[in-house]
Amino acid sequence: MAAGTCGTQTCSKSTPCCVSGYCNSNAMYCMPINCEPQNSYSTSSCWNTAHCVKDSLDFGSSNAFAQIADYNGDPSTAAFVSEYQPSNADISNSELELTLVKQSSGAGFGATVINTRAIQYGTVSTVMRSGCLSGGVVSSFIIRNNDIGDEIDFEFVGADKLTVQSNYYWHDELDYTKMVKSPQISDTTTNYHTYAVNWTPDSITWSVDGNAFRTVNRADTWDSSVNAYKYPDSEAYISYSIWDGGSGAQGTSEWAGGAIQWGEGPFTAG
Repeated sequence: MAAGTCGTQTCSKSTPCCVSGYCNSNAMYCMPINCEPQNSYSTSSCWNTAHCVKDSLDFGSSNAFAQIADYNGDPSTAAFVSEYQPSNADISNSELELTLVKQSSGAGFGATVINTRAIQYGTVSTVMRSGCLSGGVVSSFIIRNNDIGDEIDFEFVGADKLTVQSNYYWHDELDYTKMVKSPQISDTTTNYHTYAVNWTPDSITWSVDGNAFRTVNRADTWDSSVNAYKYPDSEAYISYSIWDGGSGAQGTSEWAGGAIQWGEGPFTAG
């Protein structure tokens, strides 16, 4: 079935997938997290969505991670892929590492690594340390649907190395007042902790090292003004990222801890 135009062009059979006005045939364009079926060569040009399976992942295994340029669309060959090129994500000593680097403009360019399978409900946990050695550096562990704007997250900021922040969003309504910090834990930049989300149709629970510190019940998210529960319930993707919050808008910069002090790096989450 023919689809629409991709920006000012029409995608061809050899470059069938549309993203933001451009056509190509590689993973960056054809993965369902990015691909626009209504604007591609046909509505079936985008790769099919692979769904979550019960798994325990070791990033030292050969099928754990691939650069997005090398990914062929088969999730059994790579559980996670880098979302951008150039990529500042790689495997080192059997560990996934995401690095924030300084650009010539003075701002940082980080990394995002995303799961190749979508999830809708379940328990997701990770053992990690943040890369937030300076104010301005933000690390995250997120479950998000980019199309709809539903999100469940853990976020780390350089302004506070002794807690992790939890939040959730519905349809991209950025209500930061719902953020809740964990109780104080040991330095998140030098110590590995286990961060977990238990997501069900009725509730979301965040925990650190097996200790639950927050639960949101769907029943408590009802908003009569829109006749809906403002509760993230759409199929989404797990991702890790590190990024420069210090060079963002004033509110974001203040939350992240101000401008990055580059001499305190390197900034690597793992």
